[in-house]
Amino acid sequence: MVYYLLYDLLLSVVFILYLPIVLYKMIFKGKYRVGLKERLGYLPKSLNYLQDEDVIWIHAVSVGETVAASSVVTEIKKRFPEHKILFSTVTDTGQEMAHKIIEEADEIIYFPLDFSWIIKRVLRLIKPELIVITETELWPNLIRYAKELGSKVMLVNGRISDDSAKKYKYLGPIMKDMLDNIDFLSMQSEQDVDYITDLGADKEKVINNGNTKFDQTYAEPDSEVEERIYDEFKIDSDQPVLVIGSTHPNEEEQLIPVYKELKAEFEDLVMILAPRHIKRADEIEGLYQEAGIDMVRRIEIEERNPKLESVILLNTIGELAQIYGIADLVFIGGSLIERGGHNILEPAAHGKLVFFGPHMFNFKESTSLVLEHEVGIQVSDAEELGEKILYYLRNEDELEAKSREALEMIENNKGASVRNAKLAEELIGVRNYESAK
Repeated sequence: MVYYLLYDLLLSVVFILYLPIVLYKMIFKGKYRVGLKERLGYLPKSLNYLQDEDVIWIHAVSVGETVAASSVVTEIKKRFPEHKILFSTVTDTGQEMAHKIIEEADEIIYFPLDFSWIIKRVLRLIKPELIVITETELWPNLIRYAKELGSKVMLVNGRISDDSAKKYKYLGPIMKDMLDNIDFLSMQSEQDVDYITDLGADKEKVINNGNTKFDQTYAEPDSEVEERIYDEFKIDSDQPVLVIGSTHPNEEEQLIPVYKELKAEFEDLVMILAPRHIKRADEIEGLYQEAGIDMVRRIEIEERNPKLESVILLNTIGELAQIYGIADLVFIGGSLIERGGHNILEPAAHGKLVFFGPHMFNFKESTSLVLEHEVGIQVSDAEELGEKILYYLRNEDELEAKSREALEMIENNKGASVRNAKLAEELIGVRNYESAK
Protein backbone atom coordinates (compact mmCIF):
# COMPACT_ATOMS: atom_id res chain seq x y z
CA MET A 1 0.00 0.00 0.00
CA VAL A 2 1.19 3.50 -0.82
CA TYR A 3 0.95 4.82 2.72
CA TYR A 4 3.18 2.04 4.04
CA LEU A 5 5.79 3.02 1.43
CA LEU A 6 5.48 6.60 2.62
CA TYR A 7 5.84 5.39 6.23
CA ASP A 8 9.07 3.53 5.39
CA LEU A 9 10.33 6.61 3.53
CA LEU A 10 9.59 8.83 6.52
CA LEU A 11 11.36 6.41 8.87
CA SER A 12 14.36 6.40 6.53
CA VAL A 13 14.55 10.19 6.48
CA VAL A 14 14.32 10.37 10.28
CA PHE A 15 16.95 7.63 10.61
CA ILE A 16 19.36 9.42 8.24
CA LEU A 17 18.90 12.74 10.02
CA TYR A 18 19.43 11.14 13.42
CA LEU A 19 22.36 8.92 12.32
CA PRO A 20 25.14 11.48 13.11
CA ILE A 21 23.80 11.79 16.65
CA VAL A 22 23.65 8.01 17.00
CA LEU A 23 27.23 7.63 15.75
CA TYR A 24 28.45 10.38 18.08
CA LYS A 25 26.82 8.71 21.09
CA MET A 26 28.16 5.30 20.04
CA ILE A 27 31.74 6.51 19.64
CA PHE A 28 32.06 8.96 22.50
CA LYS A 29 29.44 7.81 25.01
CA GLY A 30 29.20 4.10 24.33
CA LYS A 31 25.45 4.17 23.75
CA TYR A 32 23.47 1.94 21.36
CA ARG A 33 26.34 -0.53 20.95
CA VAL A 34 24.60 -3.18 22.98
CA GLY A 35 21.75 -4.65 20.99
CA LEU A 36 22.56 -2.78 17.77
CA LYS A 37 22.46 -5.92 15.62
CA GLU A 38 19.17 -6.97 17.16
CA ARG A 39 17.67 -3.55 16.46
CA LEU A 40 18.71 -4.01 12.82
CA GLY A 41 17.04 -7.41 12.67
CA TYR A 42 20.12 -9.62 13.03
CA LEU A 43 19.19 -11.85 15.95
CA PRO A 44 21.77 -14.15 17.57
CA LYS A 45 22.16 -17.54 15.90
CA SER A 46 21.30 -19.07 19.25
CA LEU A 47 17.69 -18.04 18.58
CA ASN A 48 17.43 -20.10 15.39
CA TYR A 49 15.82 -22.93 17.37
CA LEU A 50 12.69 -20.77 17.70
CA GLN A 51 11.82 -21.59 14.08
CA ASP A 52 10.81 -25.06 15.24
CA GLU A 53 8.93 -23.92 18.34
CA ASP A 54 5.58 -22.36 19.16
CA VAL A 55 6.47 -18.80 20.09
CA ILE A 56 4.63 -16.02 21.92
CA TRP A 57 6.33 -12.66 21.49
CA ILE A 58 5.60 -10.09 24.23
CA HIS A 59 6.83 -6.53 23.81
CA ALA A 60 7.23 -3.66 26.31
CA VAL A 61 9.05 -0.34 25.93
CA SER A 62 10.99 0.30 29.11
CA VAL A 63 11.05 -0.31 32.87
CA GLY A 64 7.48 0.61 33.80
CA GLU A 65 5.93 -1.29 30.92
CA THR A 66 8.11 -4.32 31.65
CA VAL A 67 7.00 -4.41 35.28
CA ALA A 68 3.36 -4.07 34.22
CA ALA A 69 3.80 -6.86 31.64
CA SER A 70 5.41 -9.26 34.13
CA SER A 71 2.09 -10.53 35.50
CA VAL A 72 0.72 -10.98 31.97
CA VAL A 73 3.76 -13.09 31.05
CA THR A 74 3.20 -15.23 34.15
CA GLU A 75 -0.48 -15.84 33.35
CA ILE A 76 0.19 -16.61 29.67
CA LYS A 77 2.96 -19.05 30.57
CA LYS A 78 0.59 -20.89 32.92
CA ARG A 79 -1.77 -21.49 30.02
CA PHE A 80 0.90 -22.22 27.42
CA PRO A 81 3.79 -23.90 29.26
CA GLU A 82 5.11 -25.54 26.08
CA HIS A 83 5.37 -22.26 24.19
CA LYS A 84 8.61 -20.32 24.10
CA ILE A 85 8.30 -16.79 25.43
CA LEU A 86 10.25 -14.12 23.56
CA PHE A 87 10.31 -10.78 25.41
CA SER A 88 11.52 -7.53 23.85
CA THR A 89 12.12 -3.97 25.03
CA VAL A 90 13.24 -0.75 23.40
CA THR A 91 15.49 0.70 26.12
CA ASP A 92 18.59 -0.55 27.90
CA THR A 93 16.89 -0.01 31.25
CA GLY A 94 13.96 -2.09 30.05
CA GLN A 95 16.40 -4.86 29.17
CA GLU A 96 17.92 -4.75 32.64
CA MET A 97 14.52 -4.97 34.27
CA ALA A 98 13.35 -7.76 31.97
CA HIS A 99 16.39 -9.89 32.80
CA LYS A 100 15.71 -9.21 36.46
CA ILE A 101 11.99 -10.00 36.74
CA ILE A 102 10.67 -11.77 33.60
CA GLU A 103 11.64 -15.24 34.75
CA GLU A 104 9.29 -17.00 32.32
CA ALA A 105 11.00 -15.50 29.25
CA ASP A 106 13.04 -17.99 27.25
CA GLU A 107 14.72 -15.21 25.29
CA ILE A 108 15.00 -11.44 25.77
CA ILE A 109 15.91 -9.16 22.85
CA TYR A 110 15.97 -5.54 21.78
CA PHE A 111 12.96 -4.58 19.68
CA PRO A 112 13.90 -4.29 15.98
CA LEU A 113 13.44 -0.99 14.16
CA ASP A 114 10.08 -0.87 12.39
CA PHE A 115 11.44 -0.81 8.84
CA SER A 116 9.60 -3.29 6.62
CA TRP A 117 12.75 -5.20 5.59
CA ILE A 118 13.92 -5.48 9.20
CA ILE A 119 10.56 -6.57 10.58
CA LYS A 120 10.08 -9.19 7.84
CA ARG A 121 13.50 -10.70 8.56
CA VAL A 122 12.72 -11.04 12.28
CA LEU A 123 9.21 -12.40 11.80
CA ARG A 124 10.41 -15.04 9.34
CA LEU A 125 12.92 -16.25 11.89
CA ILE A 126 10.67 -16.23 14.95
CA LYS A 127 7.33 -17.07 13.31
CA PRO A 128 5.36 -16.11 16.43
CA GLU A 129 1.94 -17.64 16.89
CA LEU A 130 0.92 -14.65 18.99
CA ILE A 131 2.34 -11.14 19.45
CA VAL A 132 1.35 -9.31 22.64
CA ILE A 133 1.98 -5.56 22.51
CA THR A 134 1.78 -3.56 25.75
CA GLU A 135 0.35 -0.09 26.29
CA THR A 136 0.81 2.17 23.22
CA GLU A 137 3.52 0.38 21.24
CA LEU A 138 1.66 0.48 17.92
CA TRP A 139 4.19 -0.18 15.17
CA PRO A 140 2.61 -0.29 11.67
CA ASN A 141 5.05 -2.63 9.91
CA LEU A 142 5.22 -5.08 12.80
CA ILE A 143 1.45 -5.38 12.95
CA ARG A 144 0.98 -5.49 9.17
CA TYR A 145 3.54 -8.19 8.42
CA ALA A 146 2.64 -10.23 11.49
CA LYS A 147 -0.88 -10.57 10.14
CA GLU A 148 0.39 -11.36 6.63
CA LEU A 149 2.51 -14.18 8.07
CA GLY A 150 -0.42 -15.57 10.06
CA SER A 151 0.38 -14.35 13.57
CA LYS A 152 -2.34 -13.27 15.96
CA VAL A 153 -1.84 -9.80 17.47
CA MET A 154 -3.28 -8.35 20.66
CA LEU A 155 -2.77 -5.15 22.60
CA VAL A 156 -2.83 -5.43 26.40
CA ASN A 157 -2.93 -2.72 29.05
CA GLY A 158 -3.71 -0.31 26.23
CA ARG A 159 -3.37 3.34 27.17
CA ILE A 160 -3.93 6.37 24.96
CA SER A 161 -2.97 9.74 26.43
CA ASP A 162 -4.61 12.99 25.32
CA ASP A 163 -1.46 13.87 23.40
CA SER A 164 -1.18 10.44 21.75
CA ALA A 165 -4.81 10.56 20.66
CA LYS A 166 -4.12 13.78 18.77
CA LYS A 167 -0.87 12.52 17.20
CA TYR A 168 -2.30 9.17 16.07
CA LYS A 169 -4.94 10.98 14.01
CA TYR A 170 -2.17 12.28 11.75
CA LEU A 171 -1.45 8.70 10.67
CA GLY A 172 -4.75 8.71 8.76
CA PRO A 173 -5.48 5.49 6.81
CA ILE A 174 -2.41 3.69 8.16
CA MET A 175 -3.85 3.99 11.68
CA LYS A 176 -7.17 2.46 10.64
CA ASP A 177 -5.43 -0.37 8.80
CA MET A 178 -3.17 -1.03 11.79
CA LEU A 179 -6.12 -1.22 14.18
CA ASP A 180 -7.97 -3.54 11.79
CA ASN A 181 -5.00 -5.92 11.91
CA ILE A 182 -5.08 -6.23 15.71
CA ASP A 183 -7.29 -9.10 16.91
CA PHE A 184 -8.02 -7.75 20.41
CA LEU A 185 -7.41 -4.34 21.95
CA SER A 186 -7.51 -4.72 25.73
CA MET A 187 -7.55 -1.27 27.27
CA GLN A 188 -6.93 0.02 30.80
CA SER A 189 -10.05 2.16 31.17
CA GLU A 190 -13.27 3.33 29.54
CA GLN A 191 -11.53 6.53 28.52
CA ASP A 192 -8.89 4.50 26.67
CA VAL A 193 -11.69 2.49 25.04
CA ASP A 194 -13.28 5.72 23.81
CA TYR A 195 -9.98 7.02 22.47
CA ILE A 196 -9.10 3.87 20.54
CA THR A 197 -12.58 3.52 19.03
CA ASP A 198 -12.54 7.20 18.03
CA LEU A 199 -9.28 6.43 16.19
CA GLY A 200 -11.08 3.74 14.18
CA ALA A 201 -10.87 0.49 16.15
CA ASP A 202 -13.77 -1.96 15.75
CA LYS A 203 -15.84 -1.80 18.94
CA GLU A 204 -16.31 -5.58 18.81
CA LYS A 205 -12.55 -6.06 19.33
CA VAL A 206 -12.09 -3.47 22.10
CA ILE A 207 -12.38 -4.52 25.75
CA ASN A 208 -11.85 -2.70 29.03
CA ASN A 209 -9.88 -5.28 31.00
CA GLY A 210 -8.38 -2.91 33.55
CA ASN A 211 -4.78 -2.19 34.46
CA THR A 212 -2.29 -5.03 34.88
CA LYS A 213 -0.24 -2.83 37.22
CA PHE A 214 -2.64 -3.88 39.96
CA ASP A 215 -1.41 -7.47 39.46
CA GLN A 216 2.34 -7.03 39.36
CA THR A 217 4.07 -9.20 41.94
CA TYR A 218 7.47 -7.52 41.76
CA ALA A 219 6.26 -4.60 43.87
CA GLU A 220 4.25 -6.61 46.40
CA PRO A 221 5.03 -5.96 50.08
CA ASP A 222 7.77 -8.25 51.35
CA SER A 223 8.96 -7.92 54.94
CA GLU A 224 12.27 -9.68 54.25
CA VAL A 225 13.05 -7.33 51.35
CA GLU A 226 12.13 -4.33 53.48
CA GLU A 227 14.39 -5.47 56.32
CA ARG A 228 17.26 -5.88 53.87
CA ILE A 229 16.73 -2.37 52.50
CA TYR A 230 16.61 -0.85 56.00
CA ASP A 231 19.86 -2.60 56.85
CA GLU A 232 21.64 -1.84 53.59
CA PHE A 233 20.59 1.81 53.56
CA LYS A 234 21.46 2.21 57.28
CA ILE A 235 17.94 3.37 58.20
CA ASP A 236 16.16 2.54 61.45
CA SER A 237 12.63 1.23 60.92
CA ASP A 238 11.22 3.90 63.24
CA GLN A 239 12.70 6.76 61.19
CA PRO A 240 10.23 8.61 58.92
CA VAL A 241 11.06 7.92 55.26
CA LEU A 242 9.90 10.01 52.31
CA VAL A 243 10.41 8.42 48.90
CA ILE A 244 10.38 10.71 45.87
CA GLY A 245 9.87 8.75 42.65
CA SER A 246 10.53 9.59 38.99
CA THR A 247 11.46 13.26 39.18
CA HIS A 248 12.35 15.48 36.22
CA PRO A 249 14.34 18.72 35.75
CA ASN A 250 12.84 21.65 37.68
CA GLU A 251 11.26 19.31 40.21
CA GLU A 252 14.28 18.46 42.35
CA GLU A 253 14.82 22.19 42.93
CA GLN A 254 11.22 22.60 44.07
CA LEU A 255 11.64 19.77 46.55
CA ILE A 256 14.61 21.32 48.34
CA PRO A 257 12.52 23.72 50.49
CA VAL A 258 10.03 20.90 51.12
CA TYR A 259 12.82 18.71 52.46
CA LYS A 260 14.19 21.51 54.64
CA GLU A 261 10.74 22.22 56.07
CA LEU A 262 10.19 18.56 56.96
CA LYS A 263 13.68 18.15 58.34
CA ALA A 264 13.24 21.15 60.64
CA GLU A 265 10.44 19.34 62.50
CA PHE A 266 11.47 15.71 61.99
CA GLU A 267 15.24 15.65 62.46
CA ASP A 268 15.58 11.93 61.77
CA LEU A 269 13.70 12.12 58.43
CA VAL A 270 15.33 10.29 55.50
CA MET A 271 14.49 11.22 51.92
CA ILE A 272 15.17 8.80 49.07
CA LEU A 273 15.17 10.62 45.73
CA ALA A 274 14.80 8.61 42.52
CA PRO A 275 15.13 10.67 39.30
CA ARG A 276 13.40 9.35 36.21
CA HIS A 277 16.74 9.34 34.40
CA ILE A 278 19.72 8.27 36.50
CA LYS A 279 22.17 9.95 34.10
CA ARG A 280 21.14 13.20 35.82
CA ALA A 281 22.79 12.12 39.08
CA ASP A 282 25.66 14.64 38.85
CA GLU A 283 23.27 17.50 38.11
CA ILE A 284 20.99 16.65 41.04
CA GLU A 285 23.83 16.11 43.48
CA GLY A 286 25.19 19.53 42.53
CA LEU A 287 21.84 21.19 43.22
CA TYR A 288 21.61 19.71 46.69
CA GLN A 289 25.22 20.49 47.54
CA GLU A 290 24.61 24.13 46.60
CA ALA A 291 21.62 24.08 48.98
CA GLY A 292 23.84 22.77 51.79
CA ILE A 293 22.27 19.33 51.83
CA ASP A 294 24.48 16.25 52.17
CA MET A 295 23.55 13.50 49.75
CA VAL A 296 24.85 9.98 49.14
CA ARG A 297 24.33 7.92 46.00
CA ARG A 298 22.80 4.46 46.18
CA ILE A 299 25.87 2.87 44.62
CA GLU A 300 27.95 4.33 47.48
CA ILE A 301 25.48 3.44 50.23
CA GLU A 302 28.07 1.43 52.18
CA GLU A 303 29.89 4.72 52.85
CA ARG A 304 26.77 6.52 54.11
CA ASN A 305 27.11 8.41 57.37
CA PRO A 306 23.53 8.35 58.80
CA LYS A 307 24.25 11.37 61.01
CA LEU A 308 25.20 13.54 58.04
CA GLU A 309 23.61 12.19 54.89
CA SER A 310 19.83 12.04 55.17
CA VAL A 311 19.16 12.25 51.42
CA ILE A 312 19.85 9.15 49.35
CA LEU A 313 20.01 9.48 45.56
CA LEU A 314 18.70 6.29 43.98
CA ASN A 315 20.87 6.04 40.88
CA THR A 316 20.17 2.39 40.08
CA ILE A 317 17.65 0.64 37.83
CA GLY A 318 14.80 -1.55 39.05
CA GLU A 319 14.85 -0.89 42.81
CA LEU A 320 12.30 1.88 43.20
CA ALA A 321 9.21 -0.36 43.30
CA GLN A 322 10.61 -2.30 46.25
CA ILE A 323 11.95 0.77 48.03
CA TYR A 324 8.40 2.11 48.18
CA GLY A 325 7.96 -0.64 50.78
CA ILE A 326 9.96 1.23 53.44
CA ALA A 327 8.34 4.61 52.75
CA ASP A 328 6.01 6.35 55.14
CA LEU A 329 4.99 8.76 52.40
CA VAL A 330 5.55 8.84 48.64
CA PHE A 331 5.60 11.66 46.11
CA ILE A 332 5.49 10.86 42.40
CA GLY A 333 7.32 13.20 40.04
CA GLY A 334 6.56 14.38 36.55
CA SER A 335 3.54 16.05 38.13
CA LEU A 336 4.83 19.38 39.48
CA ILE A 337 5.82 20.16 35.91
CA GLU A 338 3.78 19.56 32.76
CA ARG A 339 5.16 16.07 32.14
CA GLY A 340 1.94 14.17 32.85
CA GLY A 341 2.96 12.18 35.93
CA HIS A 342 4.06 8.59 36.44
CA ASN A 343 2.80 5.34 37.94
CA ILE A 344 1.02 5.98 41.25
CA LEU A 345 -0.22 2.41 41.65
CA GLU A 346 3.18 0.96 42.58
CA PRO A 347 3.37 2.81 45.92
CA ALA A 348 -0.34 2.18 46.51
CA ALA A 349 0.36 -1.55 46.13
CA HIS A 350 2.62 -1.21 49.17
CA GLY A 351 -0.15 0.48 51.11
CA LYS A 352 1.36 3.95 50.82
CA LEU A 353 -0.48 7.26 50.72
CA VAL A 354 0.75 8.79 47.47
CA PHE A 355 1.18 12.50 46.75
CA PHE A 356 1.37 14.07 43.30
CA GLY A 357 1.17 17.45 41.63
CA PRO A 358 -1.46 19.03 39.36
CA HIS A 359 -0.15 17.57 36.08
CA MET A 360 -1.28 13.93 35.91
CA PHE A 361 -2.87 13.98 32.45
CA ASN A 362 -1.09 10.79 31.31
CA PHE A 363 -2.57 8.83 34.21
CA LYS A 364 -6.11 10.16 34.46
CA GLU A 365 -7.74 6.84 35.34
CA SER A 366 -5.26 5.98 38.10
CA THR A 367 -5.50 9.52 39.46
CA SER A 368 -9.29 9.41 39.60
CA LEU A 369 -9.17 6.03 41.30
CA VAL A 370 -6.81 6.97 44.13
CA LEU A 371 -8.62 10.25 44.69
CA GLU A 372 -11.98 8.48 44.76
CA HIS A 373 -10.68 6.03 47.38
CA GLU A 374 -8.96 8.89 49.23
CA VAL A 375 -5.56 7.20 49.15
CA GLY A 376 -3.96 9.89 47.01
CA ILE A 377 -3.33 13.57 47.68
CA GLN A 378 -3.11 15.97 44.74
CA VAL A 379 -1.35 19.25 45.48
CA SER A 380 -1.15 22.43 43.46
CA ASP A 381 2.52 23.18 44.15
CA ALA A 382 5.56 22.30 46.27
CA GLU A 383 4.45 24.54 49.13
CA GLU A 384 1.17 22.68 49.52
CA LEU A 385 3.06 19.40 49.22
CA GLY A 386 5.14 20.29 52.28
CA GLU A 387 2.03 21.24 54.24
CA LYS A 388 0.18 18.01 53.42
CA ILE A 389 3.16 15.78 54.17
CA LEU A 390 3.68 17.48 57.52
CA TYR A 391 0.04 16.92 58.40
CA TYR A 392 0.27 13.15 57.89
CA LEU A 393 3.65 12.87 59.60
CA ARG A 394 2.02 14.49 62.61
CA ASN A 395 -1.05 12.23 62.43
CA GLU A 396 0.21 8.66 62.28
CA ASP A 397 -3.20 7.08 62.98
CA GLU A 398 -4.69 8.71 59.89
CA LEU A 399 -1.66 7.65 57.85
CA GLU A 400 -2.06 4.02 58.94
CA ALA A 401 -5.74 4.12 58.00
CA LYS A 402 -4.82 5.36 54.53
CA SER A 403 -2.36 2.48 54.23
CA ARG A 404 -5.10 -0.09 54.85
CA GLU A 405 -7.42 1.64 52.39
CA ALA A 406 -4.74 1.68 49.67
CA LEU A 407 -4.16 -2.06 50.00
CA GLU A 408 -7.89 -2.70 49.87
CA MET A 409 -8.20 -0.62 46.69
CA ILE A 410 -5.41 -2.58 45.00
CA GLU A 411 -6.91 -5.94 46.01
CA ASN A 412 -10.34 -4.99 44.68
CA ASN A 413 -8.93 -4.05 41.27
CA LYS A 414 -6.78 -7.10 40.54
CA GLY A 415 -7.45 -9.54 37.71
CA ALA A 416 -6.52 -7.73 34.48
CA SER A 417 -3.64 -10.12 33.76
CA VAL A 418 -5.87 -13.17 34.04
CA ARG A 419 -8.46 -11.58 31.77
CA ASN A 420 -5.80 -10.78 29.18
CA ALA A 421 -4.44 -14.32 29.30
CA LYS A 422 -7.94 -15.59 28.59
CA LEU A 423 -8.01 -13.43 25.47
CA ALA A 424 -4.80 -15.16 24.39
CA GLU A 425 -6.61 -18.47 24.86
CA GLU A 426 -9.36 -17.30 22.56
CA LEU A 427 -6.82 -16.40 19.90
CA ILE A 428 -4.60 -19.48 19.90
CA GLY A 429 -6.58 -22.04 21.89
CA VAL A 430 -6.37 -23.58 25.34
CA ARG A 431 -3.35 -25.87 25.46
CA ASN A 432 -3.10 -26.63 29.14
CA TYR A 433 -6.37 -25.65 30.75
CA GLU A 434 -5.92 -27.64 33.95
CA SER A 435 -2.65 -25.86 34.83
CA ALA A 436 -4.25 -22.50 34.10
CA LYS A 437 -7.13 -22.87 36.55
